[in-house]
Amino acid sequence: MEVLGNYWLRRILVRIASVVVYEGQDTHTGMPVMVLKGAQGVPALGEGVLPFLEETPEAWVLEWPIGAVPLSQYLGVADLERLEHWVREMARILASLKAQGVSHAPIPELCLVKGKRVWLAGVGLKELSGEPEKALAALARALAGERYPEFPLRETLERIEAKEDPLEVLFSEPAHAHGVQETEALTPETPGQEDRPLQDASSKPEEEPRLPSASRKVLSVDPVPEASNGQEVSPTKETTPPEGKTPSRPRVIRIEEPEEPPFTVVEPPRPRRRTLLLGLLGAVVLLGLALLFLRPSSPSGGGYVMEFRTEPPTERAEVVLLEVPQGSQMVPGRVLLVAPGKAEFDQEGVYRLRIRVAGRDPVDYLLEVPGPPLVIKVR
Repeated sequence: MEVLGNYWLRRILVRIASVVVYEGQDTHTGMPVMVLKGAQGVPALGEGVLPFLEETPEAWVLEWPIGAVPLSQYLGVADLERLEHWVREMARILASLKAQGVSHAPIPELCLVKGKRVWLAGVGLKELSGEPEKALAALARALAGERYPEFPLRETLERIEAKEDPLEVLFSEPAHAHGVQETEALTPETPGQEDRPLQDASSKPEEEPRLPSASRKVLSVDPVPEASNGQEVSPTKETTPPEGKTPSRPRVIRIEEPEEPPFTVVEPPRPRRRTLLLGLLGAVVLLGLALLFLRPSSPSGGGYVMEFRTEPPTERAEVVLLEVPQGSQMVPGRVLLVAPGKAEFDQEGVYRLRIRVAGRDPVDYLLEVPGPPLVIKVR
C-alpha cells in the first residue's frame, strides 16, 4: 500500500492519461478520501461536487462521503428507476457548473452515489474537460446496458446529445408537467361555466358508472330483495289491526324453568387437594420461567432474504458485510455467504458489501434491502 503525505493509497480506481485516481484513507482520522495523483487544473467547488480537502504539488485530495460508492459498480446492471433519478441529479449539477463556465465530462469511476445523493469528482481536471451532454448520455448507456432501450429518458438524452434540447429539460420536466396538470385541474371545462346559474339537484344528469380498473379491487354489494308482494313491511303495519275487525286475544306463551339445572353441579375441592394443586401449579410456573431464562436467544424472525447470483454460474464470490443501517443487529466484518446463494438481512435499508473474487481486486457495493437479486458478473 502506497503512502502520499498523510494519506494511504488503498487501491486504484481509474487511470486518466497521466492522472491516477486512488481510493485512500486519512492516516490521522481514518476517514475515506479520494486522491487524484498528478492532477492539473483549477478545482471547482459547488453543490453536488466532492468537497476539496487539500491541494499538494503532487495531487488533489477530496472528501469521500461515508457509505458512497462509485457508479462503476453499477455498469450494465443499474436499476432504471434509480438511474433516472441519478441522471436528473447529474444534469442539474452539470448545468450549474456550465453556468459557471466549467465544462465537465463525468465518467462512472468519478461519480459517487449513496441512495439518492450524487457527487461528481475531478471537476476542473483538464483531462475531464469536455461536452457534458455527450458524456451524460454515454454514462446512462453504460449504466443501463442491455436495458437502455427501455430507459424512460433515452429519447430526451438523444435530443440533448444532438444539441436539440438543453440539460435543463431533465430536471425541469417533472415540475413543468406537474404545473400543467394543476392548471388543467383548475381551469373550467367550458368558458361560460362560472357564469351559469345553479341548477336543481334533480336536473343533474346521472353519472355513468365507472368501470373498475385492473389494478383496483372491486367490492360487490347486492341490494336486499324486497318482500314478495313488492311492499315494505313496517312495524306499524304489523301491530295495527285492519279496520273493521276486532283484535283477537293475545297469545300467552309460558316459559318455565326446568327442574334440573342445565349444568353439572361441581362440589368445592377438599382443602388437601387444593393445596396440592397450588403447589403443582407453582412448580410448573417456576419450571417455565427457568426454561425461558436458560434457553439460548434465537434470532428474530421476519428477516429479508436476498439472492446473490454469479455470471457465469461456475464462478464463486465471497461477500463480506462492511456497514449496516441503523437498527440492524448484524455484525460488520463477517462473511455473509459465498455466492451463488442466499443471505438473510434483519433490517431493511442500505448495506455496504465487499465482493471478493479470486485473482481480482475486491469491489465495494451498496445493496438496498429489500430488492431484486444481485448478479455478480465476473469479467
